[in-house]
Amino acid sequence: MFQSEVFAIQHGGAATRDVVTPAHTTKEFNDEVKLAIDNVINTLLGQQVLRAVYDHLKEHYDVTGDEIPYRLDTLFDTLESTFGVKGALTLSRVIAKRVYARMGLRFIELPGYRLQDYLERAKKELALS
Repeated sequence: MFQSEVFAIQHGGAATRDVVTPAHTTKEFNDEVKLAIDNVINTLLGQQVLRAVYDHLKEHYDVTGDEIPYRLDTLFDTLESTFGVKGALTLSRVIAKRVYARMGLRFIELPGYRLQDYLERAKKELALS
């Protein structure tokens, strides 16, 4: 549970997921990654596209939704084959920006960086690697 959720519960309020709280464990970080992937694809492309991406990952790579943060290369390859290199890189940047914001990190766009590159960099900054 994130600090913001604990505070909200202790003080009788609803827990909010918009409060920036750094991840303290790799699992918390991966939970934020999964949430960002879901939110970005759903917001930009819709629930049907999100479902289709997940179905493709399960059917062709035996990757479930919960495994995606551990198989970012496979996710990127799927996005690339579906939306092209530029589309996959754009989605990667938007997802990474969302994760960085939630973790309280400053996002710097770097040419050619894929999602896994941005997230490895974030882990190092958070000392989770």
